[in-house]
Amino acid sequence: MVSEGFDFIMNSTLKLYQLECLVAVADRGSVRKAATYLTRSPTAVSNALRELEKTVNAVLLERRVEGVILTEAGAALLAHARLVLRQLQRASDEVSHMAHRPGGLIRMAIAPWLMHGVLPDVVRDFRVQRPDVQIDISEQLGGEYLALRNGQLDFAFGPQPDNSNDSALDVRPMYTYSYAVVSRRDHPAANAHDIADLLNFDWLLSRAIGRMIPELLGQRNESASPDICRVHYVRSVHAALAIVRSTDMLSVVPWPLIESPDIRDRYTALNLGGLRTEGTTCLITRRYEPLQGAALAFLNTFRRVAHDLENSPISSVRRIFAMVESHLVD
Repeated sequence: MVSEGFDFIMNSTLKLYQLECLVAVADRGSVRKAATYLTRSPTAVSNALRELEKTVNAVLLERRVEGVILTEAGAALLAHARLVLRQLQRASDEVSHMAHRPGGLIRMAIAPWLMHGVLPDVVRDFRVQRPDVQIDISEQLGGEYLALRNGQLDFAFGPQPDNSNDSALDVRPMYTYSYAVVSRRDHPAANAHDIADLLNFDWLLSRAIGRMIPELLGQRNESASPDICRVHYVRSVHAALAIVRSTDMLSVVPWPLIESPDIRDRYTALNLGGLRTEGTTCLITRRYEPLQGAALAFLNTFRRVAHDLENSPISSVRRIFAMVESHLVD
């Protein structure tokens, strides 16, 4: 049993190099590639993994022709290993910062509308303060935060987690907003006034949006051919908009994204009734693990810049923040 194996950890000593080997093999799919990354011999990595399995009294890896696969026990330990190694890196970064030595890495995932409406100004100001820090940014779609839970991210700006009772995460609402149905300019449905008028068009959605707006998926035009698939999914808002701009497909995005300067003049937001879903962008962090060092400095910069943008004299910026309700506090 997995639980029985991990109960044994309480009376065992896990070594950091063993956890490093487990993470490296999981990330690279083979002992040889992990050894190259760690600048160790394949034999040393294999021995470390065997010692680790013996320590926890559980099989962690399955060795197959196509590579190494984690068992259920291996996946469970991997999540803890990432957190342990990441916390040690945080401690090193903080000590380095206190000693006035440059360096550090911040990993974050950001909702697309914040990438356009807020993040550029935040990054510009933060780079002036901390030019020594490297930033790693990914796009956050939906409420799955596995990379944050297992230590691959420092924080995320995104929707409420799918599991609202996830005890591993701390969730602080930042903005609420409504959604807009968008099309290319001169779309044949540009004058539509109700979702029901759009059922014969193809849709390109993120799965999170598809779950949130059931009227797009639940209604069906009886005259439509059952052989035609109308709803399609995409894992990038930017990919969705690129496709929408060149086709008659429709998509749904947060209103503040449509008001962004590099988006507003390229698309039409349809004036529809019947679309009442609201979204929330939250700051998501790991509970019981307060942010420190460069990550904390970045969030402080974010709050300051975001407050300034809410009162910006620039009309395009004011339009973005007119579409959201802010929950930021000083």
